[in-house]
This record gives sequence, structure tokens and C-alpha cells, in this order.
Amino acid sequence: MRIARALLIVWFGVLVALSSARADMEPFVNPPEVRSVDGLLEVTLVAEETAYTIGDRQARTAIYNGIYAGPTLRVKPGDTMRITLVNHLDQPTNIHYHGMTVSPLYNGDNVRLYIYPGETFVYEIKIPEDHPPGLFWYHSHLHGISQYQVMAGLSGALIVEGMLDPFPELAGITEQNIVLKNLMLDDDGELANIIDYVDPGIRSVSGQVNPVIDIRPGETQFWRISNQSANMYYRLRLDGHTMQVIGYDANRTTHLVPTDEYLLGPSSRIEVLVTGGPEGTYAFRTESVQGGPSFDIFPGTVLATVVSKGPAETPIAITSPWPEVPEPAELPVDEHRTVVFSVSDNGSFLVNNQTFDINRVNFHIPVGNVEEWTIRNASDGLHIFHVHQTDFQIVSINGEPVPFEGLYDTITVPLRSEVKIVIPFNQEIMTGAFVFHCHILEHEDKGMMGIVQVYDPDNPDFAALPGWAATVNTAMNWVGFDLRDLPSDMLADLIGQEAASAYTIGNALCVAPS
Repeated sequence: MRIARALLIVWFGVLVALSSARADMEPFVNPPEVRSVDGLLEVTLVAEETAYTIGDRQARTAIYNGIYAGPTLRVKPGDTMRITLVNHLDQPTNIHYHGMTVSPLYNGDNVRLYIYPGETFVYEIKIPEDHPPGLFWYHSHLHGISQYQVMAGLSGALIVEGMLDPFPELAGITEQNIVLKNLMLDDDGELANIIDYVDPGIRSVSGQVNPVIDIRPGETQFWRISNQSANMYYRLRLDGHTMQVIGYDANRTTHLVPTDEYLLGPSSRIEVLVTGGPEGTYAFRTESVQGGPSFDIFPGTVLATVVSKGPAETPIAITSPWPEVPEPAELPVDEHRTVVFSVSDNGSFLVNNQTFDINRVNFHIPVGNVEEWTIRNASDGLHIFHVHQTDFQIVSINGEPVPFEGLYDTITVPLRSEVKIVIPFNQEIMTGAFVFHCHILEHEDKGMMGIVQVYDPDNPDFAALPGWAATVNTAMNWVGFDLRDLPSDMLADLIGQEAASAYTIGNALCVAPS
């Protein structure tokens, strides 16, 4: 009788815990999606100051289409994205398609474009047929104000279908698109001018504050987790569960990688399988992160509440053969380079002792090169290295070899440490000028960024100059001109004969004058 009574008390406690977890808490909802149709994703993104509610706060910040989490764009390899950006802000903006191996030229993934207030611009991006699947994201990338525009909310998830295709046993499982952002507001609900990470503000999950994620005991779900914060680190845990990593930065792993805790830096993504634990309530949380003795402290908090309940399911075991993941470090290395991140006494953030200059190319690289880069952190705080248009293999950290588990497009470099990576610049579509930088956007805005120019050895001028022509064209469009309207001799005088020829052949930009 005592045993039965004790069991009844325990069961009643579970019911109370479950009901209290649901009381006054929103159920988790994936952000709204736009999908490609017949090989074309066509969408208009309006960047505009918008009033909205987040948690128990009223906010007014710059977001896309009135959605703080941002619309999710869902495409397939081989698709074309035609994205019309309408700038209703009082400052310039643009869009970067983070992690995508697509062209950085013209109206592609060209972060040197300035889309001015009142201007409309059409991005047209062809995704290669063999593009890897996974979780990418898009965000503002205007140097000098990237931190504030991304923190305001100008970002969203971008999914290339196919991550689970090799595993038919996982077909149809529930997918959770978990977009992590933090928002720092002043007393008027507008973006704070002073950033204080001791009080990190509102940390949200797909635009919600501590929502409830439902799962059944034994159920296998697919969680896509993106850190779309400007500067924030997350040390992720799901209490009582082990997450099985299937992808880093939209790159499938070499095998399922179990983790109880994962440090997710700004801009990084992981895709994991989660199997529901015994019936109960669990916290999906971030533990505290110390950025360094003189850098930011990111305190811990509960991000979402996971409720396991309902009829139990049998956990899914992957029995299909795992696809092979090519290892760049097995290829011959054509060049060795060193990138040093440091901070000057006056607070400038440096790459190889220089702040960013849009007119300086740091590295000229012939397409086809495989290179080993040493990324050295000469400061007393964390930095996170990111390079556009390609991925890399992490070879070692402070001389210790790192087992190959897949590719990345970001890597946190511990303070006073160095990381060696191997980068394949071996796809023709990446020909052009693009950037590498620290993806703590405060650091990038203050100068911690450089330019890579990947060129065709048979036509070296073509790689660099069209990107500059695109930047000039955007500025001219702001005052009502377009490079295509200029006579060929005047165009040659402005940007050089080689660039003029390449630009004319490319017929590059699709600009709708305001």
C-alpha cells in the first residue's frame, strides 16, 4: 500500500511538472518558409524597421518581412534563387548567403554591394547541381554596421534539401528549425547603442522566448540549430539527452558524433538527431561562456523547454551505409599562409597587423589551389574564423591533430592559440573576390577582415575587377545611373579595359532603380 501510494505521489509530481511546463508557455513553431518551385526560389525581402512583440517586450528593430526570426528559404541543389531586396531602412544594407559555394560576382553573393535607402536590388544566385545539402543562413553583411543590422534581426535560415536523403530510415521524422538570436533593447524597445554582454538581453529560439518543444519518449527528431547572433556564443546542452551530430556548418559528418555539450560560435550551425527521453520535462539550455579575461562573458540560461510525453516510440537506428566525406588534407598542398588576429592598443581589430581595406586584396589565389592556413589568435579573447564561398578541414589545434569528422566554414580560435586548416579553392564558381574575417561581428566591423581573390590563371584580370565594377555600379545606381548605360569607351576609362570587357560580356547586374 505504501509503495502504491508513493508511486501515485511520484506520478502526480510528474503531471504537475508537465502541466507547469506548459502553463503560459508558447509551443515551439518553426519560422515561416518559402520553397523553390520548379527549380526557382523567388522571394522579396523587405528590410524595414518594424514593431513586434518578443517574450514580454515590445521591440522595434530592422527585420525582414516583419518576421524577427526571418523567413526560412528552402531550396534544392541546382535551383536558382532570385531574391529581391527592398531597402526601407535609413541606412545601406546588403545580403550574404553564409556557407554557400556560389559565385561572389555581380548580383551573386557579393558583399561589397551597397543597397542604399529606397533602393531595390535583385540577387540571382545559381546553386550548383552538386552543392552540399544542409543548414545555411543569410544575413546583412555591410562592413561597419554588420553587428547592429544582424543583432536587429536581419537574418534567416537557408536550407538546401538532402541532408537526410542517404538514410531512408529517417524519412518523415519531425524537423525543428531552431534559430538562435539575442536582442539587446533600450528602454524604448529599440536596439541598444551600448552592448553589455553581462546582460545579454533577450535570447530567443526562432523568435520565441523559452517555447515548449514537444517530443515523444523514444521519438527521433531532426534539429537544425543555427547561431544567428551577432556576437553571442552558446554552450548548448539538452538535459538528460545526448545529441547525435549529423552535420557541422552544412557539411555531413563522417559518422554520427555524440555530444552532451557543444560550443556553438556566432554564425555556426549544427544539425543533430535527438531521441526523446523518458516522459518528463527537460531544459534545452546554454551554459555560461567566458570570452577571455578582458572580453565578454556570456551567462547561461534556458533557451527552450522540452516536454517528452505521449505513446513511446522505438528509437530509429541508422542502418544505411554512411556516405563518404572527402578529406582535403589528403590532397597535395599548393600554398601555406598565416592569418593573425590581434587587437591594437587603441581598440582596432587587425588581420596581420592591418585593419580592413576594401581596396586591398590580402591573398591572390589561383583557382584549383589547396592551401594550408594557420589561423593565429594573438589576443586575450576568443575569435571565430570564417571564409566565404568554401569550407575547410581542421587539421590541428595548438599542434594537436584533430580527427577528421567533417568540414566546417567556421572555427573558434582560443585565446593565444593557433589552428591549422586546409582549404580547397578548387571550384570554378568561387572565382572572384570575397572575404574572410572574425565572425564576432563587432570585431569584423572594427577591422578584422581581409579579401581573397581567386583568379583563373589564364585570365587573371577577370577575377578581381568585376566585383569592383559591381560596387561602382551600385553607387552610380543610387544617383540614377547604371554602368550598362555608359558608352564602352567611358566605361573603360572608369574601371579599366579588362574590367569593361568582362563586365559587358557578363551583363552582370539586375538593378531596379529606385
